[in-house]
Parts: sequence; C-alpha cells; structure tokens
Amino acid sequence: MRRKIMKRTGKWLLGVVLICAMLISGLATGCTTQKTEKADSNETVSFTDSAGRTVEIPKNIERIAPSGALAQQILLTVAPDKLVGLSGKITDSQAKYLGDEYAALPVFGQFYGSGDLNMEALAAAKPQVVIDIGEPKKTVVEDMDGIQEQIGIPTIFIEAKMDTMDQAYKTLGEILGVEDQGNKLSEYCAGVYKDVTEKMATIPEDQRVSFAYLQGDAGLDAIAKGSYHAEVMDMIGNNVVAIDNPTSKGTGDTISQEQLAQWNPSVIIFGPNSIYATASSDPFFATMSAIQTNKYYEVPNNPYNWMGMPPSVNRYLGMQWMANMLYPDVFKYDMYKVTKEYYDLFYHYDLSQADYQELTKNAIK
Repeated sequence: MRRKIMKRTGKWLLGVVLICAMLISGLATGCTTQKTEKADSNETVSFTDSAGRTVEIPKNIERIAPSGALAQQILLTVAPDKLVGLSGKITDSQAKYLGDEYAALPVFGQFYGSGDLNMEALAAAKPQVVIDIGEPKKTVVEDMDGIQEQIGIPTIFIEAKMDTMDQAYKTLGEILGVEDQGNKLSEYCAGVYKDVTEKMATIPEDQRVSFAYLQGDAGLDAIAKGSYHAEVMDMIGNNVVAIDNPTSKGTGDTISQEQLAQWNPSVIIFGPNSIYATASSDPFFATMSAIQTNKYYEVPNNPYNWMGMPPSVNRYLGMQWMANMLYPDVFKYDMYKVTKEYYDLFYHYDLSQADYQELTKNAIK
C-alpha cells in the first residue's frame, strides 16, 4: 500500500514539475515576444521621398497625420484608420461619404494654403509620420525639414500629379502597410489615366471643345490654362482662359466680362456655389453662347469637387465626367456605373441611384 502511495505521489510531483517547467518556459517565451515586439515597434527604415530627402521612418506605421488638404484627402482613401487628425474639418455632407468617425478627429490646420498648421497640437497627437502629398513646391525640401525639426517627427513628401498618382498610391500602400488598398487605387488611377489620354489622342486639337471653368460670386474667377488646377481640364478641352502668369491658387484668376465675351467658350463649367442657378437670367451671362445653347454645367461637389479643390484624386472621376460630357461619342461611359465604382473604391460607400441623381443634378443634361 505504501508503495502505491509513493508511486502516485511521485507521479504527482513529476506532473507538478512539468507544469512548472511549462509555465516558466511560457513566461520566458512571453518576455522574449514582448521584447521582440517592442524592438519591432522602434525599428526604422530609410525612405527617400519625392523631394530626394532620405528620412528614417518607422517600419510599422499605425499613426499618421496630413500636412494639408490634398494629403488629407488621399490618406482618407488609402489608410483612414491610421489618421490621428485632420488638416481641415470634414463637413456633415462630406461625412455622409467619408464616415462620421473621421469627422470626429481633431483638426490641426494646414502648412500650405491657409498656413494655420498648429505644430503643438500636431506633435501632441503623436503621429509616427507627417505626410505631405501633391505638387512639389519650390521650397519643399526646406519646408519638410522645418516641420520635422520643429516637432521631432519624421516628415515626408510624396508627389501626386495626374501622371504620378498611381505611383503615389503604390508608395503609400508600401510604407503604411496597406498594400492591397494602395495597389487597388494605383491600378484604378493608372487605368483611367491611360484610357482618357489614349482616347483624347484620337481627337485633333482643332476639334477639341472650347470651355471656361468659372467660380466666385460673380462667376468671373477663372481657372486659367496652364495652371496646376487646370491640369485635367487642359487635357480634355481647349481652355479659353489664356493669361500671363496664372495663379497657382484654387481660387483662380479674376477676369473681366469683356475678356470672357471675347473668348466666348462653347461650354461653361461653373464651380460649386457660383452663379449656375442664375446664369440664364443674368444680363451678361445670358448673352453668352454657352448659356443660350444650354451647354453650361455645375461640377458635382460631394464629398469633394470633382474637378479640384483640392486638386487631388477626385479629378480622376472629374476627368471621366468632363470627357463624357464634351465627347459622348468617344467616351461612351455609363456615368452612374463609373461614379458608383469610384465611391466604392475610394470611400467604401455604396452609391445609390438617388445619391447619384443628387450629385449630378446640374452636371448632366
């Protein structure tokens, strides 16, 4: 009897020893894992941005901040859940498409444009990297270095023009760890740009429709030919607003009624919140051939102006809309299908026919 008890006791002790050994091993493994994860979270990689600056950025990025409106728009389409704040407020009408959760993020302001970037608030939000996206300014190197030095957070610039937007998305996908989404949006941009440019190449310059893009309370703030904001429009039509030294600002250049009457475009595109609704009864605009022939339109504007403001990826949808509007025999798009695809890819929003009708009520005739 004693032998059996001893035997059982021995087995029990052996079991305890084995369990303790496993626990100790598990604790040791857990400690090792924690150390590895901590090391990984601090690991950096060298990244050369579009300004030629080599910056050490975290290998695993989970917290990002935009430097301005254009960066905000693009980051909202590729990695919205990583944003710790915004450069500008998301309005209620924009939140319908972008998401209420992002509208609730704090607003830091923007470096370019209004120049109201709150560096202290930006630093307090503890992004791992600040990202500027868009057209390279002449001072971009000094500007990015200045932000980085002031707040002690890696700051990078990624060029995103119409012919480089696909690469911008691919790069963002890689550095932010969202390769699938980055590649999807990259492929979309490359495909649309290729389709539109190839079809436009079949339309001789002398057969391209003349147009003017007008904004402002009087409808006389024009986006001039050759300006950054006219990049898409100039691809598709004959922009009659040809002036010296056009502004790089999205507000455009102020022209006179006499200049516009002399140019007399076949089509007028009005920006949002301009005089589209009263153009046909306006004493001056009612004399323009575009108004008399009912070839005037108001660009859709939710969540962003399809033709710019900011001049970002929204212009790929605007490009298709404008091409279809001016050359329906060449660009035989189903615009509801085109628009629905865009809103799904970029905003993860299921666009209904009612949404589409509301968006395009003054844009398609």
